[in-house]
Amino acid sequence: MKRVVVTGSAGFIGGYIVEELLRQGHQVVGIDNYSKYGKVAKSYDDNPNYELIVGDVQDVELMTQVLSDADHFIAGAALIGGISYFHTYAYDLLAQNERIIASSVDAAIAAHKAGRLEKVTYMSSSMVFESADRWPSKEGDERLIPPPLSSYGFQKLAVEYFAHAAWDQYELPFTILRPFNCVGIG
Repeated sequence: MKRVVVTGSAGFIGGYIVEELLRQGHQVVGIDNYSKYGKVAKSYDDNPNYELIVGDVQDVELMTQVLSDADHFIAGAALIGGISYFHTYAYDLLAQNERIIASSVDAAIAAHKAGRLEKVTYMSSSMVFESADRWPSKEGDERLIPPPLSSYGFQKLAVEYFAHAAWDQYELPFTILRPFNCVGIG
């Protein structure tokens, strides 16, 4: 059984990730600040292998402490707010999400250097390919096509660059997931 930390665990995608990890027998620590929907009851709230920390992933000290005994980190926290928000609040969301991923990666690097954290899985989006002019796009095309036009797509591409940079400098192993158009409530 591995100890897995999931940020954004109260969100739509994060909740399903937590559910599946618990089904597989892992110990899961979820971190969320309920910024989108408030507390939403989950089927696993009382699961003895689940611990929820209500906190802000931008708190590097908290994240470093939580990741210090984790085997795997799934970095899913992000401010999303829906597509219209990414036009109305383009700068605010981009800046806030940059802070979220930078804090998360800083803590992951510290935990990896300390010897426990094996891998980070980053939540990106198919929107990194929004400027593609040929389909299907293949792995690696995100570095060849023009950058995404939306702040959302650009921010998700930035997440991928953080992952690559942490590997290049600190050899922090990673996987990038790019879900397509998910809609739902926490």
